Amino acid sequence: MRSLKYVIFPLLALFSACKSAPQQINDVQAAQNADARLTLGTIESQLHNGMSSAAVIETFGPPNIVTTDDQHREVWVWDRISTMRAHTNSGGWATILILGIGNKANTTSVSQRTLTLIVKFDDQKKVRDFSYRYSNF
Repeated sequence: MRSLKYVIFPLLALFSACKSAPQQINDVQAAQNADARLTLGTIESQLHNGMSSAAVIETFGPPNIVTTDDQHREVWVWDRISTMRAHTNSGGWATILILGIGNKANTTSVSQRTLTLIVKFDDQKKVRDFSYRYSNF
């Protein structure tokens, strides 16, 4: 009986620590939705000087980095990197009597996008300045 608890308790701990597939999918989708809020269009259309810090978080989600400038005013940074990978393959086979001819082609395309948003706040926690950088390669 005593040795049984050394087997059951670790198994219970293992199974209680694992997430189910639907939970993992929900976590991934939540992260993707948060990233979807930070786009060039959203920055250009909704971010403006005088905007409150609460409205900024509501629009873009929480920043990756919070720091201060030399006058102890807050500076928030959002930094996003996405990688798109496309892989295609095609093949064919032809038979002439007993001889065969095979053909196979693989293509992989990879691109990356980066978007960095820097928002500087004044002493009243209102946006005083912002800048962004976007690259696609």
